[in-house]
Amino acid sequence: MPHKQLDFVIPENQSISTLVSLLQNKFPVRVQAETVNNRVFYDTFDWRLYKNGSSLEKQEDGHSSKIYWRLDKAAKLKIQLGLKKVPHLASDLPAGEFRQQLQSVTSVRELTPRIKIRIKRQSLAVLDKNKKVVVRLNFDKCWYSPSRLRAGKLLGKRLTIKAVKGYANDYQQVESFFRAMKLHPAKDNMMKLALHVKGVSVGEYTTKLNLLLDPDMSAEQALKKILLRLLEIMQQNIIGSFNGRDTAFMHHYRVSIRKTRSVLKQADDVLPQDVNEKYKEFFSMLGKLTNPVRDLDVFLLQLESYQRDFSESERQQLQPLSEHLLHSRAEARKKYIEMLKSSQYRENIMQWRNYLESSATTDLPAKNSSKPLYKIAGELIWDVYQQTLEQGNAITKNSNAEALHELRKTFKKLRYSMEFFRSIYPAGKVHRLIHVLKALQDNLGELNDLNVHIGIVNGYIKQNINEDAIKACERMITILQQKQHKIRTKFADLYVDFSSSEHQDQFRQMFVDYHRRH
Repeated sequence: MPHKQLDFVIPENQSISTLVSLLQNKFPVRVQAETVNNRVFYDTFDWRLYKNGSSLEKQEDGHSSKIYWRLDKAAKLKIQLGLKKVPHLASDLPAGEFRQQLQSVTSVRELTPRIKIRIKRQSLAVLDKNKKVVVRLNFDKCWYSPSRLRAGKLLGKRLTIKAVKGYANDYQQVESFFRAMKLHPAKDNMMKLALHVKGVSVGEYTTKLNLLLDPDMSAEQALKKILLRLLEIMQQNIIGSFNGRDTAFMHHYRVSIRKTRSVLKQADDVLPQDVNEKYKEFFSMLGKLTNPVRDLDVFLLQLESYQRDFSESERQQLQPLSEHLLHSRAEARKKYIEMLKSSQYRENIMQWRNYLESSATTDLPAKNSSKPLYKIAGELIWDVYQQTLEQGNAITKNSNAEALHELRKTFKKLRYSMEFFRSIYPAGKVHRLIHVLKALQDNLGELNDLNVHIGIVNGYIKQNINEDAIKACERMITILQQKQHKIRTKFADLYVDFSSSEHQDQFRQMFVDYHRRH
């Protein structure tokens, strides 16, 4: 049998009742009562499931609901039996294959209802002479339902023919009957049609800069363009950063602030001094508000892995620590949200956007505001690169956490600068250099996270009197310190590779010599 199931598109001017009548004239048919069903598709804010070819949907018929999961386009649709509701996060699920599959696609992102389709269905069964069901058919009218308050939009009509095992010839006859009516197999699924009606492009949301800069444009014009894109990313993530449980919103919001601060710190001679000073202070204040929230987010995400080798009783002894982390995060988020809802925040952001979007020149331009971008970009990147080598060469096995933290910040500054201006350099070569840099950055980032987490646990111990909880926390600190030691031992090899004469030559050719030759 060529198909076990086939979907046909019913033309807009074709009546379903007419098709049912024609079918009844040709075959013995049992008509069932009409039903109304809903298909609710869940996805992350950035459409990770859809982009992966995965689907997670809840089908409701008014009496019950079933949840279906497909890992990718090649996988079969299957019911997750016993699942009563769609989880907000993959981590909400018990350990098992489904959690592992879902987490591999969504990571820490939250799942929410993204598309709802309402289906009015007429089901029929084709019978043989013994009144046994040999083929099943569904005639569906599908609407996209944006909300309870707005009328649905008709997406289309579909005919689904389903085979019954052992009746291949009957299935073939019914399929041929409808093909003779010039019905065409469906190519677009209802999810795709609903996205089109909704006017959504799943590729719209991105935290990448995606800028195409002209090497000869003025430095001020280029930096304003970069800063405006960073502001857009901030505003894309602001609502999600204080709603729901999706920690990625806060992460992207915070990174865009950090990158903005990096531009401002390196733009003293490019942007007007009064603008630069005002917004360095403003974004520094925002960064300080987001730091504790993000630190606690990362700790809570890692807490399960930190307890992997703990006994059940030790895990219970660490429960007060978990509650402390959640309480501390709630307090930090409260302060952050108060600022974001304040008139001070709104006024500063509005004025910042007005400046970035304005094409007017300032009365007191900075020394390098009109300098060509390629000159500023090369100088900035090369200067920061020299700082990484100076600081990195000074690191020894006895260097303290503060020295490594300062080096990490300089590496970030270097990577950000390379990402800001990458469009004026050969894409492949810049990508390879960023890749070398990223390995070191990740290493230092893990070290810093562990150091922060050790500090949080130590702070908790100082205010605790429960001896069992203190012992469990002290064991966790030992585990974190062991992890630190392992990661620290990798740093030397990574730095040797980064600072090799080969890579130094590549940095010099790219950011010192490149524009001299072009």
